[in-house]
Amino acid sequence: MILRRSILATPWLATPALAQSFPTRPVTLVVPFPGGGSLDIITRILQPRLAEMLGGSVVVDNRPGGATVIGTDLVAKAPSDGHAILVMANSFTINATLLPNTPFDARRDFTGVGSIGFNPHVLITAPRAPWRDLAAIRRLPPAQPLTYASFGQGTSSHLGGESLRLATGLNMTHVPYRGGAPAQVDVATGRVDVMFSNLPDALPLIRDGRLRALAVADTARHPTMPDVPTLAELGLPQVVSNSWFAMVTRAGAPMGRLEKLNEALNAALAEEPVRARFAELGFTPNPMPLREFNAFLADEFERNAQLIREGGITPG
Repeated sequence: MILRRSILATPWLATPALAQSFPTRPVTLVVPFPGGGSLDIITRILQPRLAEMLGGSVVVDNRPGGATVIGTDLVAKAPSDGHAILVMANSFTINATLLPNTPFDARRDFTGVGSIGFNPHVLITAPRAPWRDLAAIRRLPPAQPLTYASFGQGTSSHLGGESLRLATGLNMTHVPYRGGAPAQVDVATGRVDVMFSNLPDALPLIRDGRLRALAVADTARHPTMPDVPTLAELGLPQVVSNSWFAMVTRAGAPMGRLEKLNEALNAALAEEPVRARFAELGFTPNPMPLREFNAFLADEFERNAQLIREGGITPG
């Protein structure tokens, strides 16, 4: 599913749901990654705004480890009252299929709070590569092998590359790395042919001429690279590759509290200082109403499960 840019057109207003006596204790935003990463930074930008709008204390609790299982399990075992929230990336919907033996069921044990936003991936290659654009790659003989790097086995970057392979029939072999930085280095030097990279990470190298951008995996051209076409423009709208962040909590939380949390999150994302800070990070806010976000989440579970099955993807 392609992520939709959603802009709140009206300012945040109190509603009956927001008038409920919630929270009654600190709301904990559990980040299943170490401090200092993209998800942690974005969470801490939102933290004070959520505290003000909810009228209570909001704290951030980093619980890295176990391929996000440790932090996720903490929320899965918390009371289902909306006070413990998991701030997650799209790996949450990938791992639901890729890691079936976790102590929780991601599809059943959680319910949506809201979408935070996303950054599209950009398909990159070396400046001295023999192809100037994606069309030239697609004209390669079927027998010619290509390699594609990723952030790691089973990551969104891996699934993006696999989505491209399945859509084009190119003879592509996956080369996983431990993180995006070393993968980008090997793409820049030509050791690996292509890669779907987070746009904010790749942009400085693209601007310096150390990487070439072939396409943006989004529905619209990115303002930082207006000359780079989208995959949709190139006839590949079915190829999805991005990093998105959102919030979920344990299933069974009262609907009024979920609505209050969703409206507070969407209101925070509509504030200009928050949007400006996100823009500095190359990140696009993507607020959604609660029902829409839960539908999006269900679609992502299914889309990733199908891609993992069709690509024969296994855990690293």
